[in-house]
Amino acid sequence: MFERNYNIISAKYKKFLLPTVILSMAMYMSIIIDGIIVGNLIGPNALAAIALLIPITGLFSTIYWTFGIGGSVLSAIAKAERNEMKSRIYFSLSIISLLVIGLVIAILGFFYIGEISKVFSNSEILLPFVIDYGRILFMSAPLLFIALGISYFMRAEDKPHLATAVLISSNFVNIIMDIVYIKFFNLGIGGAALATVTGYLVGMIFIVKYLISKDRETRFTNIFKSKIKNLKEIIFSGFPPASGQLFILLKTFFINIIILSTIGEAGTVAFAICFDCLIIASIPIIGVCQTMSPIVSVFYSEKDFNGVKFIMRKSFKIAIFSCVLLTIFLILFPNIILDIFGVTGINNIIVGEEAIRIFSLSFIGTSITFLMLFYTQAIQKKLISFIISISQGLIILVPSAYILSNLIGGSGIWISFLIAEIGTIIIIYLITIIISKKSKGKYSGILMLPKNKEGSVLDVTIKSSVDDALGLSEKLIKFAEENGVDKKTSIYVGIAIEEMVVNTIKYNLDSIDYIDVLSEIDENEIRISFKDSGIEYDPTKDVITEESDFENIHVLKKIANEISYARLIGLNSTIITIKR
Repeated sequence: MFERNYNIISAKYKKFLLPTVILSMAMYMSIIIDGIIVGNLIGPNALAAIALLIPITGLFSTIYWTFGIGGSVLSAIAKAERNEMKSRIYFSLSIISLLVIGLVIAILGFFYIGEISKVFSNSEILLPFVIDYGRILFMSAPLLFIALGISYFMRAEDKPHLATAVLISSNFVNIIMDIVYIKFFNLGIGGAALATVTGYLVGMIFIVKYLISKDRETRFTNIFKSKIKNLKEIIFSGFPPASGQLFILLKTFFINIIILSTIGEAGTVAFAICFDCLIIASIPIIGVCQTMSPIVSVFYSEKDFNGVKFIMRKSFKIAIFSCVLLTIFLILFPNIILDIFGVTGINNIIVGEEAIRIFSLSFIGTSITFLMLFYTQAIQKKLISFIISISQGLIILVPSAYILSNLIGGSGIWISFLIAEIGTIIIIYLITIIISKKSKGKYSGILMLPKNKEGSVLDVTIKSSVDDALGLSEKLIKFAEENGVDKKTSIYVGIAIEEMVVNTIKYNLDSIDYIDVLSEIDENEIRISFKDSGIEYDPTKDVITEESDFENIHVLKKIANEISYARLIGLNSTIITIKR
């Protein structure tokens, strides 16, 4: 009669997914549109100057990814562990660190922009463009870091729409102001950088709205309560997914050298188009990864491994399916892509079509490796996450490209991207085998989840009805007795279930349809986890609406050895522990 239907978690996933994909689209599509505007209104020298400063924008991304992703995941985990102070410390430390680093970068850029620009450009023609763009880029660092860093905490706090609004508004204003500053105010490439700053100033409206909102769950605290250990935890948690930005820069540098020496300028044009195709593929991939990450971190911390499996299956299906569709299109119609980007010349077209067809074959592998990268980061497997990042981004690709380019020419370079993905997937598989053997089978599968003792877990979803509460109570009493729990304790377990569910239903009236109940029995205790999507309800506090509610809460507190509550990703999460 009772089984889990995953309606609650599926609804939460859908709520996160669309705004996160839109957020990803806003981030990546604006790069392409921005480049088109700058190239047409200023000229190729401006585009070249912006390209020369890609290492700086990559460094910026690495910094706010590290503290944004690392801090938000650790904050979510701390909430799942019912440690509100620790959650606040991670939030405060992350945001203040971003602000301090941003201010240091802005000061360095203000005083040393000339010297810094010469590191990236030795061309007398391009240097003035680099200085003009770089000066404003460096000065915008604090604003950029705060806006993008806080958006990760918004998503982890069940406010994905607010995080999406920050980026969409910022990028929309950026594109409009590009035209205004460059075409009407004749500010040149400095106007392009100033448009970015203006965009994020508008985006800060939503940041301020979040910071002053009364329903904000994560708040600032005195960072002097924190320790160096907390800062290290944030960096080690966030750097593996963020390090991908650094590896992209390094691999692009080396691959460009190999392409120029093997194919020439036509190869460089082809690689630029392939990179833009990868950006398109990254929109659903990153959207799915950033949707999955906070949900998995919470469910893994609460030992809801069936929930983790459900989310990962759903994520793999969406990411792989979207990449399959894109790959098929690129294999069949590479000429359309070349036309969109205005590629002309027989040699450019021949090289470009071959490159797009072969390069696109790596996208399916990219979806898998990126999902595993974010997954291992979400469950705090930091070393594995770093290994995935460096394998996929650098150590397999560059040697493969060098060797194959010497053996079979230009085609070998494009094949090397596919080899890098396949090689990384093999490494992930080998790691899971090693973990399973070392743990003597305790952890297994590609997700490296612990195995439950047979029959020790009861994972169900019930309708929001008193009849279902009574039915589950009877089922759990029988389940406890079958797993060696004495009759008296088994009855206590049944009563606890009944009182908790009935009170939840009364408190929410008709606002919820389902309640997830996960029961786990081990040698020492019975642990029962409840999740629902209703209004915030903490059973550890005496929120009484009727006299009978007091009796329910009193009975529940008498039976349970421990009751813990947290509001996680927009769900009520209550864990009741009863000693055997």
